[in-house]
Amino acid sequence: MRDVKFTKNLFVNFKTGTILDKLLCSYYGLPKGVNYMVIGDPGVGKTTIVLDLIANIQTNHPTARILFISAEMNEIDLAIYVQRYPKFGNLDILFVESDIDTNTHNWQVINDQLQKGWDIVAIDSFYELQGIIKEEENITLRKAESMLLTTIKRNNKACNDLEINTSFLTIQQVTKSGNFVGSNRLKHMITGMMELRLENHKNIYSDRYVVFSKNRRGDVGVRLYYSLNSTGDVDYDQERYEQDQAIRKLQSNVSNQLHDFANQFDKIFNNISSTSN
Repeated sequence: MRDVKFTKNLFVNFKTGTILDKLLCSYYGLPKGVNYMVIGDPGVGKTTIVLDLIANIQTNHPTARILFISAEMNEIDLAIYVQRYPKFGNLDILFVESDIDTNTHNWQVINDQLQKGWDIVAIDSFYELQGIIKEEENITLRKAESMLLTTIKRNNKACNDLEINTSFLTIQQVTKSGNFVGSNRLKHMITGMMELRLENHKNIYSDRYVVFSKNRRGDVGVRLYYSLNSTGDVDYDQERYEQDQAIRKLQSNVSNQLHDFANQFDKIFNNISSTSN
């Protein structure tokens, strides 16, 4: 690895300007050239969270090239979002709709767009886009997934016209039990699995939180609660997050103290045993 060279700029993250930055990465913000998968219970706000995230990055990094690929919602659907969250209206959006009767090939359109080079690409959703490619290209779901993952990997490594290490935020479907849908290859390509959950999955009005079950760049198991009730921004509960972090730190300190005490006890006990012998 000493012989592998990277530009310093590769490790300068994109900041959202919210407490979410701490959860995304240990050195704050969304890293470059990574793949974060976003999953969650129905109605928990996956699309809203992702759109809010990239809109905030765009505000803080005006020169960043950001693209949202919508394979589930059309222009009318997104117009409703923009009424509630006006900042979403400034995002570049590629609408992908299946239309196999007119010999449409969205895959070529997507490839051409990604080849131009983007800092961040958000996809809603991977499974729906995979299905569209399958139908239009008359191939299997597995082949469609392979095509998507190969393109994502190429752009992660800056194989595009602007030589940009693209980061992907991809919404993915889950099973009825809330488990991730996808192949092992898809799981291995993910830098982080960002889960949006309801505290009571049977109650759509219960508290909602973000948590990473996998994150090569940051902490896992840390909950960040949020609300979608406000207009204009997702409301993250920073105070509750910091309180939870303080409790986790206290628990860790107590655990370390107990571990040290146990080691000291073992040493004393071993010395006594040796003396007795």
